[in-house]
Amino acid sequence: MTLAGTGSRATVFDTAISILAVRDGRADLRVGEDDVSCVPGQRVSSGRLDLECRAVGSDSVDLTVSQR
Repeated sequence: MTLAGTGSRATVFDTAISILAVRDGRADLRVGEDDVSCVPGQRVSSGRLDLECRAVGSDSVDLTVSQR
């Protein structure tokens, strides 16, 4: 999935994911009630979801989201 623009939001596996900020190649995201951060190629976990940041643009992030 791709999110573009600060505040953009999507719901995946009944969990809201939104962009808090994108800067210096790093995306700060809210996943449900948790805040996480990632760079391209990094995997992070939040609750029952695993996220892989595939690409981070100037105001976007491309993610693969899966359930654990």
